[in-house]
Amino acid sequence: MCQGIALLDEALELARQERAALENANYEEAIELAGRRGELTGMAWSLLARETMDEYRSRLLEQARLQEQLSDIAARARNDVRQSLNHARREQRRIRGYHQAVGHALQ
Repeated sequence: MCQGIALLDEALELARQERAALENANYEEAIELAGRRGELTGMAWSLLARETMDEYRSRLLEQARLQEQLSDIAARARNDVRQSLNHARREQRRIRGYHQAVGHALQ
């Protein structure tokens, strides 16, 4: 097997691990895996040979499909984090209001 194809196969495996990390809210690991995946894909690209173009194409299409999934998962995670932050801000305002009310009551 061509070294470039082996690198793309490894990049695909990293994409699958990245998907699992995102699904488990392990964002730091996902970022690390994405960086490594990009490096491997770049290395594989530099090794592209005419006789392996079809194999490259199939693996790159698979990687593009996985990237769509990763983007969807990341967008959902971003929305979850935003909602959580908004909830925390509302709670903080509510607690501040109680705090002020207690302060006024004690005066």
